[in-house]
Amino acid sequence: METAPGAIFDQRDIRRAQMLNRALGLLPRYHPGRRVNASILNTLIGAGQRVFPKFRAARGVKFETVAAETGQRRIMLRVLRGHSGSAPRGVYLHFHGGAWVLGNARLDDGWNADMVRACNVTAVCGDFHLAVDDRLEQTIEDAVAITRWVLDHLPELQAERIIIGGESSGAHLAAIALIRLAAKRSINPVAGFLSFCGAFDMQGSASLRAAGETSLVIDARSALENLKRLTQGMSDHAHRSAELSPCYADLKKMPPALFIAGALDPIVDDSRKMYERWQEFNGNAELIVVPEAPHGFERLPTCLASKAKAYAREWMKERLT
Repeated sequence: METAPGAIFDQRDIRRAQMLNRALGLLPRYHPGRRVNASILNTLIGAGQRVFPKFRAARGVKFETVAAETGQRRIMLRVLRGHSGSAPRGVYLHFHGGAWVLGNARLDDGWNADMVRACNVTAVCGDFHLAVDDRLEQTIEDAVAITRWVLDHLPELQAERIIIGGESSGAHLAAIALIRLAAKRSINPVAGFLSFCGAFDMQGSASLRAAGETSLVIDARSALENLKRLTQGMSDHAHRSAELSPCYADLKKMPPALFIAGALDPIVDDSRKMYERWQEFNGNAELIVVPEAPHGFERLPTCLASKAKAYAREWMKERLT
């Protein structure tokens, strides 16, 4: 079902978001298609994390780094646990966003710590390959390997069920991992799929192709160029394959899903199309299109973001009960 925004947000929330959007309109947009931007930002992020070894937002949560041996590669996982001492409700496997080229697992300590505290889950986030070299398949293979590792190690994580999800490109990786694994093994432990501003059409959805220069936070044209770089040399058929674009996959027997998207996001149609397909196959999907919300709105200091995240946390708790 599609949940009406008025059931969650009020007019004051929207007016405040509009005020912030006017300020965002004066700021430069991030250009996902420029690899030098990602390289510089990744270097700055790494340097900052070395200078500040503990992230304040993770207080009250224990975190550790675990090496996941996945065939020929070792992938480092960030594992966050609560201090309650009781067994967690389940595992939240989160894939960070960043247009497939930016970020790392530790950068989302604050986001994942909130989930740990509010939902009594163990959060896991992996340092998958960043496709600054345009090797997208390696990034996807890492996402599949991380998901497989977590499913295989649920007893060690003291859990029986798992919620998998992510933001933007992270939601894409989560969906692709789930789809590829479902074709080979049981995914019964997966209790839900959670997406914020997900990217599910690697050819570029209608809203992305139609977006102009007024998009907020990210440059829409550069975002489309980024997709072209990551899929260079691929045919139209490959773009629409389940191996690359989740919105064209066979989604039978998928768990309940919650898609949260921003009405002002250039890739809002990705969430709409994925929701429609998920609902068509399973009848267990929910979509919320947040008014006045740009791409990545969930990271902005607005009531829209706070209420959307609170809704997602309650949804997660229900799936794990």
